[in-house]
Amino acid sequence: TTLLYTIKFEHDPLIKIVARAQIELNVEGDVEDWALMNEKSGKYITEQNRDQELSQGVLATLKRSPKSLAEESVRILSTKTDHEICLELENVVKNAEEYSFSQEFYKRDGVTHLLEIIRRTPIFDSFSCSILAYSLQALCLVMDFIGTELWSKIIDNMLVKKLTEIVKSNEAKEKVRGVQSEKIRSSTISSTLTRNSSMRDFDIQNTKDGKADTLKTMTNDTEPPMAQFALSAIDNVVRMTEEGFDLITSPPALLKPADIIIFISDSNLECAHHALALINALFAHPKQENKEEFYRDLLDRNIRLNMEKLIREVTPKDVEIACHISEFQYLLLGLHKDAAMTPVDAEDEQQMAMLERVKIQALSEQYSSEWSGLGFSDTTDRTRDFQQCPPGLLALQCINHFVQKHTDRHREMVLDQLSRDKDRQCPFIKSAVAVAGLLFQQLRIAKDYIGVEIEFLPIVFSQDNIFFELFSVTVQLFNNTWHEMYAKTSDFNKVVDVVREQLNMVFKGDKKVSNIEDFKSSLKSVPFSKIQEQRLKSLEKDSQPIIQLRGKLEPELQKLVNRQRLTVLEAGAVFNAPKSNKKHRTLFCRLSSNHRTLHYGYDINSADNTCPPIDELPEKLNVNDIEGVLLWKDVKKQNKSKGWDSPLGFSIEYSQSTTMDATTKTLDFMAQTVEEFEYWTDGLDVLRGKDANNEKAKQHLSMLLEMEIKIRQLDILDIEGFHLPDHTPAIPPIPDNFDFHYNFN
Repeated sequence: TTLLYTIKFEHDPLIKIVARAQIELNVEGDVEDWALMNEKSGKYITEQNRDQELSQGVLATLKRSPKSLAEESVRILSTKTDHEICLELENVVKNAEEYSFSQEFYKRDGVTHLLEIIRRTPIFDSFSCSILAYSLQALCLVMDFIGTELWSKIIDNMLVKKLTEIVKSNEAKEKVRGVQSEKIRSSTISSTLTRNSSMRDFDIQNTKDGKADTLKTMTNDTEPPMAQFALSAIDNVVRMTEEGFDLITSPPALLKPADIIIFISDSNLECAHHALALINALFAHPKQENKEEFYRDLLDRNIRLNMEKLIREVTPKDVEIACHISEFQYLLLGLHKDAAMTPVDAEDEQQMAMLERVKIQALSEQYSSEWSGLGFSDTTDRTRDFQQCPPGLLALQCINHFVQKHTDRHREMVLDQLSRDKDRQCPFIKSAVAVAGLLFQQLRIAKDYIGVEIEFLPIVFSQDNIFFELFSVTVQLFNNTWHEMYAKTSDFNKVVDVVREQLNMVFKGDKKVSNIEDFKSSLKSVPFSKIQEQRLKSLEKDSQPIIQLRGKLEPELQKLVNRQRLTVLEAGAVFNAPKSNKKHRTLFCRLSSNHRTLHYGYDINSADNTCPPIDELPEKLNVNDIEGVLLWKDVKKQNKSKGWDSPLGFSIEYSQSTTMDATTKTLDFMAQTVEEFEYWTDGLDVLRGKDANNEKAKQHLSMLLEMEIKIRQLDILDIEGFHLPDHTPAIPPIPDNFDFHYNFN
């Protein structure tokens, strides 16, 4: 049987409770060497979290205190042999997943000892690589808890050089291959340490003979790939320290793109995540003077093919990797921003040569002296069309690419226009400038990147000069649409609007285009006739009777959408805690059935990782105390300081009316899916008296409205030849008298 010691001193200081537990269970040693741990959550119970972790019915375990464990780990790391150090490092990694240990380990210069181990350990055999792998993992875990901004205090030339050597080593690359993807914080840590039997822990569930059970260890043949954590460390060094970029890139460069790219397409997604994050850090760094040269170096090392492989592996749950892919797309397309903001200069010989090439490649001797046939607004000042920024010089670069790479098609388009009536000619230069401007808008090149976006376009990584190739396809689309519309010169802006809609339908469709051929076929599937059909449907929807019916139905259906959002909140969900929350990893939350209280709790073990019942969630937040909801992607200034670095993050601002503290606090959430993020932010808005208005809510409301209106129209639309009027019919005048008579014959 098992002896249970019941804690009866709930209001006493924890140190007294631990001391009484030692006496009751005959555990010797200084009281400061022992601590209580919530067996279910795996968290040490402290004075700060005791109300949450030491509630009624909680099963606690008497464990070696974080202070004691940290002291012993530091002692072993500083005095023992490499074999014992390797075994202890596994313990450090396991313990470092708990905030209290990481804090104590850092206070006792544990990080200093880890750095010394990393510096002195060579990279030549499996045993040395194991030491490096666990040392790097422990370093990243502890620094993640303590604060990544502290990297500047521990970095030096020797450490940076060693980190880059690890990344470049063949041993590191071989370790990555074949190892399954794993998160740093949830890695399965193996241990063969037999020293654990020497009273490192002691369960309150003591055996009846009073002897402590030895800690049973699990064995696992694989250790984490050391490149994964070396890349993470270098990324932090570049982003968080002023000298980090110079240390990495100053000639001779310690780390080149070729050394990093190899990890992007690997089966280990965590390595790919950190490799791409490091490339983005180097690419976007303010000291990166020649971004185009850096990107050309990436292209020489097949970055595009590696990105294509990575995109095929990414799932909707891989939010962090999606963020880095989105950032890389922004940086890649951003290379065109300077050209788009620069007008064409008539004094620039190279730019004038581009213009001359347009005429030479397109016009035969019959038209060789005619600039007007190319569609310039002003043939005497041919730079006039390129003065508006954007697209400015970028439009001329696109035209030059099209002329050189698609010469036959360019000549065919220009000569075809010259054979038409002047009023029916599609002006090539003017249309090309418009197309360059449309693509610049569609690809959001001018938009500032806020660091928490997850949307990206796979087609961007399908070719080296993707913007120019997209232009080459779209400018031909413009020409075809012009003729399909039987447009005249005066209809130019109408054609631009249609092409804009066509691009919208392709780029924002459910299926993401992955290459140029997909792009071409997608554009062919939305000809002008389809745009026209949709516009006619839109006009029908905008008729006055339909508008009035929609106005009557919308409030009722909006309430239905709102109720559904509240139902989702009642069911509850599990969220990730932000990096700034050093003590917790997960947050469980659900709404009470009366919609007055949010119940939540941290790090609760539940079946299938689902939200437990309300009575198992210890914390409460009154809905009336909620002051607002902050979306992390909208408050970029606070992202770095608060750890709000997820596009699926949001925070509830509240001030508890039941306490004397009137300061505003936040309860932070990181949703695991986009749908969960939209449902919960909508639900919180509904609780505050607003309507659900996220994109998904708008889609649901639109779908319900369309279905309800169609149902209302069924009987009417069955009458052949009946058309809904555009306006409400006029009421007939009052008759002279009301002497009505019905003839039954």
